Amino acid sequence: MSSLSLEVILQREMQGASPIIVTSEGNKAGQEVEERSQRIIKGLERLPECNFSTADVSDRSVDSVLQQIHHQEYLEFLAHWNRTLVGEALLLDYPYLDEGIKADTPLFEGVYDLSREGIRTAIAAAQQVAHGASFSYALCRPPGHHAGPAWLGGYCFLNNAVASVVTLLNSGIGPIGLIDIDFHFGNGSAALLAERPDVWFGSIHNSTILSYPYKDVQPASDRQTFVSFSHPPSSEEFLTQVDQLIQKSLDFGCAALVVSVGYDIIINDPHGGWDLPPSIFEEIGQILAQASIPLCFVQEGGYLLDSLEECAYKFGFGLLQSGQQSIGD
Repeated sequence: MSSLSLEVILQREMQGASPIIVTSEGNKAGQEVEERSQRIIKGLERLPECNFSTADVSDRSVDSVLQQIHHQEYLEFLAHWNRTLVGEALLLDYPYLDEGIKADTPLFEGVYDLSREGIRTAIAAAQQVAHGASFSYALCRPPGHHAGPAWLGGYCFLNNAVASVVTLLNSGIGPIGLIDIDFHFGNGSAALLAERPDVWFGSIHNSTILSYPYKDVQPASDRQTFVSFSHPPSSEEFLTQVDQLIQKSLDFGCAALVVSVGYDIIINDPHGGWDLPPSIFEEIGQILAQASIPLCFVQEGGYLLDSLEECAYKFGFGLLQSGQQSIGD
């Protein structure tokens, strides 16, 4: 029997660069730190089936993918302030916002460099799938699913998950599905994929009225399915919706799935609001593996540092255990 593995792509290190979120009064409300990735790595290192490598993608390839996702003017804006801001200087006065959303994520020194490394990591993970891997996992930071064609927000500047989708499509694999299981709705991903006929998008998230992006959202077409919870879902409710989204993606004919993984759905996450246990990720992994198509995971949220190792371990364990059983069958 052949054995399954999970190809884990690590981001090239960027010391000291950590996005923050601020309140409407300008006070710091949270920070996205490198320790998040380190905790997740510890969880995955407990699984002998995980193979670790550092993202190795040329700058030219990164630029090519970015230009297929984001507007050139927006990329130039990020690149300009990446060099212009120095030390502790922050910029919060900018026009690159989704409609109806207030700026909450300041720019800082190295912001574009850090975000490009996330894109590089997402591309490398998708390339693993394009080259035959069953499962790959891009440990990107900062997250990306709130980054739209020409906007940022919620720690997100460039859209990592859509970079994986585009990379798979460019490799000749399609249609592609993107399933977002972060606590928050991926408004950027939804907007970027709205006009792509070869991509199906599904999201399970907390009410978009009660949490980011704090406005009503509607699918752009029948290629998009939004599942919104106005109450904290039970494990059974959440897992049922995961299963249904996977089935819809398969009905669409998806040849591979990109999954935006958010560990902020668990109890006590500082940016969350649900009470799901970390162990739910074992079942999420099992359900995803049963789709029996290649899967490319892209890291989004998850900010309860003490639980990230367990979340990642359970997720990888469920995925690999169920995937191996599928091969055996």
